[in-house]
Amino acid sequence: MNCFNEKTPDDHECLLMMIKKTFQNDYYPNEKLLMIPGPTNLNQKVLKSLSLPLLSHTDPQFYQLLDHIQNGIRYLFQTKNSYTFAITGSATIAMETAICNLLKPGQTLLSLVHGYWGNRVASMGNVWVSIHTYRPNLMYVCHGDSSLGCVQNLHGIGQLCHRYDCLLIVDAVVSLCTTPLAMDQLEIDVVFSGCQKALSGPPGIALISFSDKATEVIKSRSKTYPVSSFYMDINLVAKAWGLDNNDVHTYHYTPAINLLYGLRASIREIINEDLANVIARHQKAKHYLEKRIQNVGLKLLVQESDNRLAGITSVLIPDDIDGNRVIQFMYKKHDILIGGSLLATDPKVPKFWRIGYLGVNADLEKIDRTIESLQEAIQKQRNKFKAHL
Repeated sequence: MNCFNEKTPDDHECLLMMIKKTFQNDYYPNEKLLMIPGPTNLNQKVLKSLSLPLLSHTDPQFYQLLDHIQNGIRYLFQTKNSYTFAITGSATIAMETAICNLLKPGQTLLSLVHGYWGNRVASMGNVWVSIHTYRPNLMYVCHGDSSLGCVQNLHGIGQLCHRYDCLLIVDAVVSLCTTPLAMDQLEIDVVFSGCQKALSGPPGIALISFSDKATEVIKSRSKTYPVSSFYMDINLVAKAWGLDNNDVHTYHYTPAINLLYGLRASIREIINEDLANVIARHQKAKHYLEKRIQNVGLKLLVQESDNRLAGITSVLIPDDIDGNRVIQFMYKKHDILIGGSLLATDPKVPKFWRIGYLGVNADLEKIDRTIESLQEAIQKQRNKFKAHL
Protein backbone atom coordinates (compact mmCIF):
# COMPACT_ATOMS: atom_id res chain seq x y z
CA MET A 1 0.00 0.00 0.00
CA ASN A 2 1.38 3.39 -1.02
CA CYS A 3 -0.89 6.24 -0.01
CA PHE A 4 1.28 8.78 -1.75
CA ASN A 5 0.63 7.25 -5.17
CA GLU A 6 -3.08 6.57 -4.73
CA LYS A 7 -6.04 8.92 -4.78
CA THR A 8 -8.10 8.11 -1.73
CA PRO A 9 -10.97 9.94 -0.06
CA ASP A 10 -9.01 10.09 3.14
CA ASP A 11 -5.24 10.20 2.70
CA HIS A 12 -4.68 10.52 6.44
CA GLU A 13 -6.64 7.33 7.17
CA CYS A 14 -4.76 5.50 4.43
CA LEU A 15 -1.42 6.61 5.83
CA LEU A 16 -2.44 5.55 9.33
CA MET A 17 -3.40 2.08 8.09
CA MET A 18 -0.08 1.74 6.30
CA ILE A 19 1.87 2.72 9.42
CA LYS A 20 -0.08 0.32 11.63
CA LYS A 21 0.55 -2.52 9.20
CA THR A 22 4.27 -1.72 9.20
CA PHE A 23 4.47 -1.86 13.00
CA GLN A 24 2.12 -4.74 13.75
CA ASN A 25 5.03 -7.18 14.16
CA ASP A 26 8.24 -7.01 16.17
CA TYR A 27 11.44 -6.27 14.28
CA TYR A 28 13.97 -9.10 14.29
CA PRO A 29 16.74 -8.81 11.68
CA ASN A 30 18.67 -11.93 10.73
CA GLU A 31 22.09 -12.12 12.31
CA LYS A 32 24.94 -11.44 9.89
CA LEU A 33 28.66 -12.01 10.20
CA LEU A 34 29.93 -8.43 9.93
CA MET A 35 33.41 -8.76 8.43
CA ILE A 36 33.41 -5.05 7.61
CA PRO A 37 35.39 -2.03 8.88
CA GLY A 38 32.67 -1.50 11.47
CA PRO A 39 30.38 -1.86 13.18
CA THR A 40 31.28 -5.38 14.18
CA ASN A 41 29.25 -8.12 15.84
CA LEU A 42 28.52 -7.55 19.51
CA ASN A 43 30.03 -9.63 22.25
CA GLN A 44 27.14 -11.61 23.76
CA LYS A 45 27.77 -10.27 27.26
CA VAL A 46 27.73 -6.75 25.83
CA LEU A 47 24.45 -7.47 24.06
CA LYS A 48 22.92 -8.70 27.31
CA SER A 49 24.12 -5.61 29.18
CA LEU A 50 22.13 -3.32 26.87
CA SER A 51 18.89 -4.61 28.40
CA LEU A 52 19.82 -3.85 32.01
CA PRO A 53 17.30 -1.77 34.00
CA LEU A 54 17.47 1.90 33.16
CA LEU A 55 18.92 4.27 35.75
CA SER A 56 18.33 7.97 36.09
CA HIS A 57 21.30 10.06 35.05
CA THR A 58 21.18 11.59 38.55
CA ASP A 59 21.28 8.24 40.36
CA PRO A 60 24.37 7.60 42.53
CA GLN A 61 24.67 4.19 40.85
CA PHE A 62 24.96 5.96 37.51
CA TYR A 63 27.77 8.14 38.84
CA GLN A 64 29.51 4.94 39.91
CA LEU A 65 29.09 3.65 36.35
CA LEU A 66 30.78 6.80 35.04
CA ASP A 67 33.71 6.23 37.40
CA HIS A 68 34.08 2.65 36.16
CA ILE A 69 34.01 3.73 32.52
CA GLN A 70 36.44 6.57 33.08
CA ASN A 71 39.02 4.23 34.61
CA GLY A 72 38.36 1.67 31.90
CA ILE A 73 39.04 4.19 29.13
CA ARG A 74 42.26 5.19 30.90
CA TYR A 75 43.30 1.54 30.74
CA LEU A 76 42.48 1.26 27.03
CA PHE A 77 44.31 4.49 26.16
CA GLN A 78 47.15 3.79 28.62
CA THR A 79 46.84 7.19 30.27
CA LYS A 80 46.43 8.83 33.66
CA ASN A 81 44.58 11.86 32.25
CA SER A 82 41.87 13.31 34.45
CA TYR A 83 39.80 14.55 31.51
CA THR A 84 38.80 11.14 30.17
CA PHE A 85 35.17 10.52 29.18
CA ALA A 86 32.62 8.85 26.97
CA ILE A 87 30.39 11.08 24.84
CA THR A 88 27.00 10.17 23.44
CA GLY A 89 27.45 10.10 19.67
CA SER A 90 29.66 8.51 17.05
CA ALA A 91 33.45 8.88 17.02
CA THR A 92 32.92 11.79 14.62
CA ILE A 93 31.51 13.84 17.47
CA ALA A 94 34.62 13.09 19.51
CA MET A 95 36.75 14.38 16.64
CA GLU A 96 34.70 17.58 16.43
CA THR A 97 34.78 17.92 20.22
CA ALA A 98 38.57 17.83 20.24
CA ILE A 99 38.89 20.39 17.47
CA CYS A 100 36.22 22.87 18.58
CA ASN A 101 37.58 22.92 22.14
CA LEU A 102 41.24 23.37 21.20
CA LEU A 103 41.20 25.46 18.03
CA LYS A 104 40.45 29.16 18.29
CA PRO A 105 39.45 31.42 15.37
CA GLY A 106 42.47 32.23 13.22
CA GLN A 107 44.53 29.27 14.39
CA THR A 108 45.85 26.48 12.16
CA LEU A 109 45.16 22.74 12.11
CA LEU A 110 47.47 20.46 10.14
CA SER A 111 46.07 17.07 9.07
CA LEU A 112 48.40 14.22 8.17
CA VAL A 113 47.12 12.50 5.01
CA HIS A 114 48.22 8.92 4.37
CA GLY A 115 47.71 8.94 0.59
CA TYR A 116 45.58 6.81 -1.70
CA TRP A 117 47.86 3.81 -1.92
CA GLY A 118 48.31 3.17 1.74
CA ASN A 119 52.09 2.83 1.44
CA ARG A 120 52.62 6.59 1.58
CA VAL A 121 52.49 6.66 5.35
CA ALA A 122 54.18 9.84 6.48
CA SER A 123 57.79 9.64 7.59
CA MET A 124 59.14 11.71 10.48
CA GLY A 125 60.99 13.82 7.92
CA ASN A 126 57.74 14.73 6.18
CA VAL A 127 56.07 15.47 9.50
CA TRP A 128 58.93 17.76 10.56
CA VAL A 129 58.86 19.67 7.26
CA SER A 130 55.08 20.15 7.54
CA ILE A 131 55.18 21.38 11.13
CA HIS A 132 58.19 23.62 10.48
CA THR A 133 56.51 25.11 7.38
CA TYR A 134 52.96 25.67 8.64
CA ARG A 135 53.55 26.08 12.40
CA PRO A 136 50.12 24.64 13.28
CA ASN A 137 48.44 24.92 16.66
CA LEU A 138 46.97 21.45 16.27
CA MET A 139 48.11 18.39 14.38
CA TYR A 140 45.58 15.70 13.47
CA VAL A 141 46.80 12.16 12.79
CA CYS A 142 44.66 9.14 11.94
CA HIS A 143 46.49 6.22 13.57
CA GLY A 144 44.62 3.56 11.60
CA ASP A 145 43.01 4.48 8.27
CA SER A 146 39.95 2.28 7.76
CA SER A 147 39.40 3.52 4.19
CA LEU A 148 42.65 1.90 3.04
CA GLY A 149 43.70 -0.44 5.83
CA CYS A 150 47.00 1.26 6.67
CA VAL A 151 48.58 2.32 9.96
CA GLN A 152 50.66 5.38 10.80
CA ASN A 153 53.70 5.07 13.07
CA LEU A 154 53.21 7.58 15.90
CA HIS A 155 56.61 7.34 17.57
CA GLY A 156 58.26 10.75 17.87
CA ILE A 157 55.36 12.79 16.49
CA GLY A 158 54.16 13.94 19.92
CA GLN A 159 57.61 15.10 20.96
CA LEU A 160 58.07 16.90 17.64
CA CYS A 161 54.71 18.66 17.96
CA HIS A 162 55.49 19.87 21.47
CA ARG A 163 58.86 21.20 20.35
CA TYR A 164 56.89 23.60 18.13
CA ASP A 165 54.18 24.33 20.73
CA CYS A 166 51.65 22.25 18.79
CA LEU A 167 49.09 19.84 20.26
CA LEU A 168 48.64 16.36 18.81
CA ILE A 169 45.21 14.80 18.19
CA VAL A 170 45.11 11.10 17.32
CA ASP A 171 42.17 9.29 15.73
CA ALA A 172 42.29 5.78 17.22
CA VAL A 173 38.84 4.66 16.08
CA VAL A 174 40.15 1.54 14.35
CA SER A 175 43.57 1.18 15.94
CA LEU A 176 42.35 0.97 19.54
CA CYS A 177 42.81 -2.62 20.75
CA THR A 178 44.21 -3.73 17.37
CA THR A 179 47.54 -1.87 17.46
CA PRO A 180 49.73 -0.83 20.42
CA LEU A 181 48.79 2.68 21.58
CA ALA A 182 50.18 4.28 24.75
CA MET A 183 48.84 7.82 25.00
CA ASP A 184 51.08 9.13 27.79
CA GLN A 185 54.23 7.43 26.53
CA LEU A 186 53.71 8.82 23.02
CA GLU A 187 52.96 12.32 24.39
CA ILE A 188 49.59 12.53 22.65
CA ASP A 189 47.33 15.39 23.73
CA VAL A 190 43.98 14.01 22.59
CA VAL A 191 42.98 10.47 21.69
CA PHE A 192 39.48 9.52 20.62
CA SER A 193 37.85 6.30 19.52
CA GLY A 194 34.52 4.51 19.17
CA CYS A 195 32.91 1.50 20.80
CA GLN A 196 31.66 -0.33 17.71
CA LYS A 197 34.92 -1.66 16.30
CA ALA A 198 37.57 -3.66 18.19
CA LEU A 199 35.65 -3.26 21.45
CA SER A 200 32.71 -5.21 19.94
CA GLY A 201 30.36 -2.73 21.54
CA PRO A 202 27.33 -0.75 20.38
CA PRO A 203 27.61 2.19 17.96
CA GLY A 204 26.67 5.60 19.31
CA ILE A 205 29.19 6.10 22.09
CA ALA A 206 32.62 7.75 21.72
CA LEU A 207 35.70 7.64 23.94
CA ILE A 208 38.01 10.64 24.38
CA SER A 209 40.87 11.74 26.64
CA PHE A 210 42.67 15.10 26.98
CA SER A 211 46.20 15.56 28.32
CA ASP A 212 46.87 18.07 31.09
CA LYS A 213 48.44 20.36 28.48
CA ALA A 214 45.31 20.19 26.31
CA THR A 215 43.09 20.73 29.35
CA GLU A 216 45.03 23.88 30.27
CA VAL A 217 44.53 25.24 26.75
CA ILE A 218 40.78 24.64 26.97
CA LYS A 219 40.46 26.33 30.35
CA SER A 220 42.61 29.31 29.39
CA ARG A 221 40.51 30.08 26.31
CA SER A 222 37.07 29.65 27.90
CA LYS A 223 36.74 33.29 29.03
CA THR A 224 38.05 35.05 25.93
CA TYR A 225 36.99 32.51 23.26
CA PRO A 226 34.07 30.41 24.55
CA VAL A 227 33.60 27.05 22.86
CA SER A 228 31.13 27.46 20.01
CA SER A 229 29.18 24.31 20.93
CA PHE A 230 27.07 23.66 24.02
CA TYR A 231 26.87 19.90 23.48
CA MET A 232 30.62 19.48 22.86
CA ASP A 233 31.91 21.96 25.45
CA ILE A 234 34.43 19.91 27.45
CA ASN A 235 34.08 22.25 30.43
CA LEU A 236 30.43 21.18 30.70
CA VAL A 237 31.20 17.53 29.93
CA ALA A 238 33.77 17.49 32.74
CA LYS A 239 31.24 18.85 35.23
CA ALA A 240 28.72 16.22 34.17
CA TRP A 241 31.34 13.58 34.96
CA GLY A 242 31.99 15.07 38.41
CA LEU A 243 35.31 16.73 37.64
CA ASP A 244 36.46 20.22 38.68
CA ASN A 245 33.56 20.54 41.12
CA ASN A 246 34.40 18.42 44.18
CA ASP A 247 32.85 15.30 42.64
CA VAL A 248 29.51 17.09 42.19
CA HIS A 249 27.85 16.05 38.93
CA THR A 250 26.18 18.90 37.03
CA TYR A 251 23.47 18.20 34.45
CA HIS A 252 24.59 18.73 30.86
CA TYR A 253 22.41 16.46 28.69
CA THR A 254 20.77 13.07 29.12
CA PRO A 255 23.37 10.52 28.02
CA ALA A 256 22.68 7.20 26.29
CA ILE A 257 22.66 5.23 29.53
CA ASN A 258 22.13 1.79 28.02
CA LEU A 259 25.00 2.37 25.60
CA LEU A 260 27.18 3.21 28.59
CA TYR A 261 26.22 -0.18 30.05
CA GLY A 262 27.40 -1.70 26.80
CA LEU A 263 30.66 0.25 26.88
CA ARG A 264 31.40 -0.89 30.42
CA ALA A 265 30.74 -4.50 29.45
CA SER A 266 33.01 -4.12 26.41
CA ILE A 267 35.83 -2.72 28.53
CA ARG A 268 35.35 -5.53 31.06
CA GLU A 269 35.81 -8.13 28.33
CA ILE A 270 39.02 -6.41 27.19
CA ILE A 271 40.35 -6.30 30.76
CA ASN A 272 39.51 -9.98 31.34
CA GLU A 273 41.36 -11.01 28.19
CA ASP A 274 44.12 -8.43 28.86
CA LEU A 275 44.72 -5.56 26.46
CA ALA A 276 48.05 -6.97 25.25
CA ASN A 277 46.39 -10.30 24.43
CA VAL A 278 43.57 -8.56 22.54
CA ILE A 279 46.11 -6.68 20.42
CA ALA A 280 48.08 -9.90 19.83
CA ARG A 281 44.89 -11.67 18.72
CA HIS A 282 44.21 -8.98 16.12
CA GLN A 283 47.81 -9.09 14.91
CA LYS A 284 47.63 -12.88 14.58
CA ALA A 285 44.36 -12.61 12.66
CA LYS A 286 45.95 -10.03 10.35
CA HIS A 287 48.86 -12.28 9.38
CA TYR A 288 46.56 -15.29 9.01
CA LEU A 289 44.16 -13.43 6.71
CA GLU A 290 46.99 -12.03 4.60
CA LYS A 291 48.38 -15.53 4.01
CA ARG A 292 44.95 -16.90 3.15
CA ILE A 293 44.32 -14.07 0.70
CA GLN A 294 47.63 -14.59 -1.04
CA ASN A 295 47.23 -18.38 -1.10
CA VAL A 296 44.01 -18.08 -3.12
CA GLY A 297 45.70 -15.87 -5.69
CA LEU A 298 44.45 -12.46 -4.56
CA LYS A 299 46.62 -9.40 -3.90
CA LEU A 300 46.75 -6.91 -1.06
CA LEU A 301 46.32 -3.17 -1.62
CA VAL A 302 48.91 -1.99 0.91
CA GLN A 303 52.27 -3.23 -0.29
CA GLU A 304 54.48 -2.69 2.75
CA SER A 305 53.74 -5.19 5.52
CA ASP A 306 54.62 -2.75 8.32
CA ASN A 307 52.08 -0.26 6.95
CA ARG A 308 49.14 -2.69 7.00
CA LEU A 309 46.56 -2.15 9.70
CA ALA A 310 45.40 -5.00 11.92
CA GLY A 311 41.61 -5.32 11.97
CA ILE A 312 40.98 -4.26 8.36
CA THR A 313 42.69 -5.65 5.26
CA SER A 314 42.19 -4.21 1.78
CA VAL A 315 42.16 -6.77 -1.05
CA LEU A 316 42.47 -5.82 -4.71
CA ILE A 317 39.54 -6.92 -6.87
CA PRO A 318 40.65 -8.93 -9.95
CA ASP A 319 40.02 -7.17 -13.27
CA ASP A 320 37.58 -9.86 -14.43
CA ILE A 321 35.42 -9.67 -11.29
CA ASP A 322 32.50 -7.41 -10.38
CA GLY A 323 33.30 -6.59 -6.76
CA ASN A 324 29.77 -5.52 -5.83
CA ARG A 325 28.29 -8.77 -7.11
CA VAL A 326 30.73 -10.70 -4.92
CA ILE A 327 29.61 -8.71 -1.87
CA GLN A 328 25.95 -9.35 -2.72
CA PHE A 329 26.54 -13.09 -3.22
CA MET A 330 28.28 -13.49 0.14
CA TYR A 331 25.55 -11.52 1.87
CA LYS A 332 22.61 -13.33 0.31
CA LYS A 333 23.96 -16.89 0.44
CA HIS A 334 26.13 -16.93 3.56
CA ASP A 335 24.96 -13.92 5.62
CA ILE A 336 28.53 -12.63 5.51
CA LEU A 337 29.17 -8.96 4.80
CA ILE A 338 32.49 -7.52 3.66
CA GLY A 339 33.13 -3.89 2.78
CA GLY A 340 33.67 -2.14 -0.51
CA SER A 341 35.91 0.82 -1.19
CA LEU A 342 35.01 4.31 0.00
CA LEU A 343 37.07 5.58 -2.93
CA ALA A 344 35.25 3.59 -5.63
CA THR A 345 34.44 6.67 -7.72
CA ASP A 346 38.05 7.89 -7.86
CA PRO A 347 39.65 6.75 -11.15
CA LYS A 348 43.14 7.02 -9.63
CA VAL A 349 42.40 4.36 -7.03
CA PRO A 350 42.24 0.63 -7.88
CA LYS A 351 39.10 -1.26 -6.91
CA PHE A 352 39.34 -3.21 -3.67
CA TRP A 353 37.37 -4.94 -0.94
CA ARG A 354 37.84 -4.17 2.74
CA ILE A 355 37.67 -7.20 5.00
CA GLY A 356 37.22 -6.38 8.67
CA TYR A 357 38.04 -8.69 11.57
CA LEU A 358 37.46 -6.54 14.60
CA GLY A 359 36.71 -7.48 18.18
CA VAL A 360 35.04 -10.87 18.46
CA ASN A 361 35.52 -11.30 14.70
CA ALA A 362 39.31 -11.37 15.02
CA ASP A 363 38.85 -15.11 14.97
CA LEU A 364 40.53 -17.61 12.64
CA GLU A 365 37.38 -19.70 12.10
CA LYS A 366 35.40 -16.63 11.06
CA ILE A 367 38.20 -15.61 8.72
CA ASP A 368 38.13 -19.09 7.15
CA ARG A 369 34.36 -18.83 6.59
CA THR A 370 34.80 -15.43 5.00
CA ILE A 371 37.59 -16.48 2.62
CA GLU A 372 35.72 -19.64 1.59
CA SER A 373 32.63 -17.59 0.82
CA LEU A 374 34.74 -15.07 -1.09
CA GLN A 375 36.34 -17.85 -3.15
CA GLU A 376 32.95 -19.34 -3.95
CA ALA A 377 31.58 -15.97 -5.07
CA ILE A 378 34.57 -15.34 -7.35
CA GLN A 379 34.50 -18.83 -8.86
CA LYS A 380 30.76 -18.69 -9.46
CA GLN A 381 31.14 -15.41 -11.33
CA ARG A 382 33.96 -16.78 -13.46
CA ASN A 383 32.06 -19.97 -14.25
CA LYS A 384 29.06 -17.94 -15.34
CA PHE A 385 31.27 -15.85 -17.60
CA LYS A 386 32.79 -18.97 -19.20
CA ALA A 387 29.31 -20.41 -19.83
CA HIS A 388 28.45 -17.36 -21.93
CA LEU A 389 31.52 -17.67 -24.15
